[in-house]
Amino acid sequence: MYGLLVGSTLALLLSGCGTATPSSRPIDPNKLAKVDCASLHFSAEFLQKYPDAPKACIEAREYNGKRYAHFKAKVYLNSADRTTVTLLSPAGENLSTFSFRPAPGSHVKVEGKDTNFVDLRPGNVIGFWVSEDRMTASELPASTEDSWSVLPPIK
Repeated sequence: MYGLLVGSTLALLLSGCGTATPSSRPIDPNKLAKVDCASLHFSAEFLQKYPDAPKACIEAREYNGKRYAHFKAKVYLNSADRTTVTLLSPAGENLSTFSFRPAPGSHVKVEGKDTNFVDLRPGNVIGFWVSEDRMTASELPASTEDSWSVLPPIK
């Protein structure tokens, strides 16, 4: 769960928000088996790009045989082509900054409401999940077709 969203590579190229898999109901993370954040094993490449990820894991769950870490981030800047966020520790401390590049119409939950990425405002807090074996993120633990690719932040 650690190397997940941290660092500069998570500048996400969002290609869709994962609220549900095709032909299924939305996934309820609270009904998925809990996993200890410390038990997640991210690749060396991921940890090199996102060294703060282990400190940022809020919780971990298992879905379809894959383990996911849950993270939170605060919107720092938002523009037509990317959303820049600051990864938060479980205590709410700022860690690393990175950006998402969502596909048109992509959304995420803000205070329990679906919100289009284009409507996010500085200070909004969003949550997302990252599989320990991928460099993508999604609104809920979901298939890769419902995930957001991550890229480094603008320097």
